[in-house]
Amino acid sequence: MDIFIIEVIDADNVHKELLKEFQKKEISDAKKWNQHCLSYLMTDRILREFYGIENREIVFNGKKPFLKCREKFFSISHCEDYIALCFSDYDCGIDIEKIKLRNFEEISGRMGFKCNTLEEFYNEWTKYEAEYKLGKPAQKFRKLHFEDYIITAASVNINEEFEIYIQNGNVFPNVNA
Repeated sequence: MDIFIIEVIDADNVHKELLKEFQKKEISDAKKWNQHCLSYLMTDRILREFYGIENREIVFNGKKPFLKCREKFFSISHCEDYIALCFSDYDCGIDIEKIKLRNFEEISGRMGFKCNTLEEFYNEWTKYEAEYKLGKPAQKFRKLHFEDYIITAASVNINEEFEIYIQNGNVFPNVNA
């Protein structure tokens, strides 16, 4: 699985008409609209330039986006300043969350998580969200702490290997979790 982390601030430099081409749903908040459109623009670009996929038509199964041609599976998540994308030959899911103070005891209790710290809460929360986006039980997870964010990717493939790419081109070592 390839995981891409992209800073949303770059959306301000993308022509609004170009972004509109990648709009998949109505969003009234300007920042969230930028995140949404930029995430699909970057999905298209990565599919084209990184994987060489010509047929990049995206369709939806309920709320879950997928490639009509089924050449790759992907998942999208965004939170504040970053977009996280994952691509795999197998079903996958991803979630990114910024660590911030919140009443994690109440939320974790409601969600059935066992958490004693804020970091444990975000580890469990991103794992839950990534598996939810996967749409089925995950066989393997990969967790990454990046700046003030926690990112979790999930795969149905127990043998999935993970590569992480940051927008500036840095690649994290291939460490399987």
